[in-house]
Amino acid sequence: MTRTDPEDLDKLFKALGHITRRRILRLLAQTPRYPYELSKLLELNRRVVLKHLDALQDAALVEREAGDSDLGPDRIYYRLKASFGLSTTISPNAFLMRFTQRQHPAALASHPSFVIRDTDSDVKAVRRLLGELDKTHKQLSAIDEERMRLASIRAEIIRRIEGVMNECKWDRESCQRVRALINPVRMSVPVETTTGKDPWSESIREALNLFEKMFSLPRKPRDLEKKDDLTEKDVPIEFE
Repeated sequence: MTRTDPEDLDKLFKALGHITRRRILRLLAQTPRYPYELSKLLELNRRVVLKHLDALQDAALVEREAGDSDLGPDRIYYRLKASFGLSTTISPNAFLMRFTQRQHPAALASHPSFVIRDTDSDVKAVRRLLGELDKTHKQLSAIDEERMRLASIRAEIIRRIEGVMNECKWDRESCQRVRALINPVRMSVPVETTTGKDPWSESIREALNLFEKMFSLPRKPRDLEKKDDLTEKDVPIEFE
């Protein structure tokens, strides 16, 4: 799921804008925890922690679940609702925010190169894990750099398309339609289609059809356009 609604993004950034909430998410990423446990780890009042948990729950980042307790009645635990990623691209010609949730994050154990058991704790096992961590970090850095490069190229392409429409003096409705079809945010939203075709490719094809239609319309020669721009006073008088 990808969020594009401004209200959803506002809730998300408000929830992540407080350092305590980010610390709570970091702790919940390790394991589900109950409020009193969080208050002890964060050295904060339990009421304060509950207030932050409510904000995170309102932003759909965490959820509550009942859990057993060996010391008394059942407890209410909080856990991450889903694995999610937040990507922001800002460049001179591009500004894009993307929030993606995955309900079933890939487990480390599913990685084909990992055969290390949880019981293995020798130096060799740790060395392999640290080596894999270093390789993964470098791959993510390379992906981020490539994302920025491609986002800049995409923004320049969209800018040139805008230039073509301005040069041809398209009507407002047609321009808005093209902008909607080539909107980068729309590209990031997964859309199910009954035809099985890629929705982004369909949008590009529709945008191209609009351009072909507009360019096929009869246009006045430039000399006639200039004459039409002349006022009656400016029209030269021909003498026989």
